[in-house]
Amino acid sequence: MSWGRPETTPERLLTTLLSPAAALYGVGSYLRLRAYGSGHMKRHKVSVPVVSIGNLTCGGTGKTPVTIDLAQRLVAAGYTVAILSRGYQRKSTEELLVVSDGQGRIASCTDAGDEPYMMAHAVPAARVIVSAKRFIAAEVAIGIYDANIILLDDGFQHLSLQRDHDIVLIDYNDDPVSDSLLPAGRLREPISALTRATWVVITRVPARPNAAKLSYLEELVSDRAERAQITRCSFVPHSLRPLGLATTADSLSSLAGTKVIACSGIARPRFFVDQLNELKAQVVKQRSFGDHHWWQAADIETLRQDLLDTGAELIVTTTKDASRMDSAMFRQLPIAALELTTQWLGAVPVLSAPPFSISNNTPQRDEMR
Repeated sequence: MSWGRPETTPERLLTTLLSPAAALYGVGSYLRLRAYGSGHMKRHKVSVPVVSIGNLTCGGTGKTPVTIDLAQRLVAAGYTVAILSRGYQRKSTEELLVVSDGQGRIASCTDAGDEPYMMAHAVPAARVIVSAKRFIAAEVAIGIYDANIILLDDGFQHLSLQRDHDIVLIDYNDDPVSDSLLPAGRLREPISALTRATWVVITRVPARPNAAKLSYLEELVSDRAERAQITRCSFVPHSLRPLGLATTADSLSSLAGTKVIACSGIARPRFFVDQLNELKAQVVKQRSFGDHHWWQAADIETLRQDLLDTGAELIVTTTKDASRMDSAMFRQLPIAALELTTQWLGAVPVLSAPPFSISNNTPQRDEMR
């Protein structure tokens, strides 16, 4: 079953049975939005621009690679960037954790959570802070770590912190109109929430997209988010990073014809497998775990047996999964991470917009082009 798109009679029945719960969820979401809009729930404003990167659905639209790409561009333009995240499924219990201070000191993946840990390594100059209370994290980032712009990872539903831009990601493969609210479907909010967006990014656009499909999505967004600018991006493989035993597969081209096991613990493993197929790897087995899966010693033995059973030469995983893999455990396996980069197929959100002032001592946004 594709969550949010039931295909069989039992799946459609389950969606129907969950519809009352989804309706209650929708009422709660509406009342919460009204409470913030009326001032009954407080929205905090900070002294520097805040840019949120989020989505309407649960996971899998590409928030982390887009956040990384924007942070890298902002750092290159001279900004002191702070990335704020809630640190989903982190093991640490502190209310606030500084994952990276921008000076090379980075917390462990287990303490930080996989996505903040990935972002800290991908953008070493960025301050990365995790906390459920983003306003407090923003004040720390500004007051202690001199941030002059805030990126709010997975922030579209985090209404307590005001933002200057709301970037909303929609997967090319999704149809939000036919999806349902949680728990019957994948939607965190109804599609009408797009009225809050200032940018909408259609992600995972294939090399040869269906023109009618793209037109449908763009019209859908235009009808519901009149003030939003629309752009597109893809996430394309750019390198293969060895994690374990030395192998002959040390470049993307070397994957062609290689027998591989696709191993992942992400929200949408199908897209990972599709990328391997496009690189002409011979995927002999798919081993998929739950999103944010914390790897255990038993998983090593499972993968070792998979290698024996299939005759595979290499295990390929994702960068996100690699961040959660203990190097000592996985060093004994022939394993590599497929690393992706964000490829913009239109304007880069925010960085292509008219300039705004951050402070008298920092660059203006027209320098970010």
